[in-house]
Amino acid sequence: MTQQVGGEDCNDLNEILQAPINPEYTHWNLDFASSELEIAEVEILFKQEYFPKQRFFDIGALLYYLKAIPWQIPNFSPKSYEKELTHTHAYIQKNGYLDVRQHRFMIVARMK
Repeated sequence: MTQQVGGEDCNDLNEILQAPINPEYTHWNLDFASSELEIAEVEILFKQEYFPKQRFFDIGALLYYLKAIPWQIPNFSPKSYEKELTHTHAYIQKNGYLDVRQHRFMIVARMK
């Protein structure tokens, strides 16, 4: 049994901040992982993909996230994205939060 973070995880942040999406992980999804398991002759018992929301209530939480998850926007610095962060802060102030789409998938499998 495995639960994975998919390659589309929080790409909304990249779009909002006008940052490139890291191509290293874009292939990683339920279909790709399932195919790899089937090639290895593993029987898939259950599989499902999820796109839950992640909610940021203030710009500080968003900044913390981007520093803690360096692969989201490689070489991120607040100074480099000052204009976009200012707009995002205003959006959060007006709406109370910012939602971004996460990407998760789950596979339950066993050896044949």
